[in-house]
Amino acid sequence: MNRKIGPAIRKHARSPRRFGPFAVVTAAALIASACGGGSSSAPPGSSAGPAAISGTLRLFSYSDGFAPAYIKSFTEQYPNVHLVKEPFGNGDEAVAKMQAGFQADVVNSCVDENTLTMVQDGLYQPLDVSRIPDWNNIFPAMKGLPGVQVDGKVYMIPVDAGTAGIMYNADVITTPPNSWMDLFDPQYQGRAAIEDNSTTAIDIGALANGITDPLSMTPDQLDTVKNFLIAHKGQFRTYWQSDSDITSLFKSNEVVISSGYPGNAKILQRDGMNVKFAVAKEGQMLWTCGYGIQTGASNTDAAYALLNWYLDWHQELFEAKTWNYEVANQLILQHASQALIEDASLNAPNSFANAIPASPPENRAAWTQVWQEVKAA
Repeated sequence: MNRKIGPAIRKHARSPRRFGPFAVVTAAALIASACGGGSSSAPPGSSAGPAAISGTLRLFSYSDGFAPAYIKSFTEQYPNVHLVKEPFGNGDEAVAKMQAGFQADVVNSCVDENTLTMVQDGLYQPLDVSRIPDWNNIFPAMKGLPGVQVDGKVYMIPVDAGTAGIMYNADVITTPPNSWMDLFDPQYQGRAAIEDNSTTAIDIGALANGITDPLSMTPDQLDTVKNFLIAHKGQFRTYWQSDSDITSLFKSNEVVISSGYPGNAKILQRDGMNVKFAVAKEGQMLWTCGYGIQTGASNTDAAYALLNWYLDWHQELFEAKTWNYEVANQLILQHASQALIEDASLNAPNSFANAIPASPPENRAAWTQVWQEVKAA
């Protein structure tokens, strides 16, 4: 799941955001983290004991979903299951391959990419949550995200998440920013940046203009946002595209404030910079990824076992330690250290009331066109 390392590691494999900030992962880091939370002392709940579950299980996922140190405990707990792993690079690629006839059992998806599309296209089958013991332990706000539940049925089990916010050089900006409008403060002209992503940039422009539901903007509101972003184009040093971009911009002091992710700030902190992350009061853009069972799956027992394994707090702890992801299972708050809870914002889902799902808007083509016009202005 190259998810959203902020946009760095995983999400970049998944999508710029997820990978972006959270994931820069090396094999050594994975192995080291595995010692701290990748294996579970007891198997996650399932409808049958591990020894009784067997056969081939096909997993279609971002590659972080089966990173060796991460997936190791599943293969140990279910020795009679032959896990066949197939990676994809982004949600659009995954949907296209499935529509063309690719068949798996468990499929990874992200709310901001393709979960609702998969449900609407009949690619996900409804889940029996009585076979998901930790369903009731999922943060309530994460259960209501687009595609997780549709028409009263559950289709995807959310597993991990992250939010977009504001990164800033605390040596330069001593009063922490708390609003998207802080990115447009004239005192930072030429030293601010925004991610080069139409959904992110337009969400920011909308929230900065008091539009509380960006995904439901009218054409007139979208035009207002476009004109606002064009009028303030000179505010920004650049529109960054990768973790390495934003890291370099902060290290060279070309940028002191930017949209970004907790993982981006952590990378810079590890490199000795006093860069911090803050959430904007107008709303935090949330990405969330998880797993469901593909329609036509042939090994549903093993599929439910894998879904339960991903949601188990032991694996959630691994994700938090390794990739700084926020996670879905509230039980992690009983097992993670206070330092990790703060470091990975593990209690953030409790305040997702002001979260803006980073979902593609219905008029996605219009948003893409607007962002191209802003950049070309």
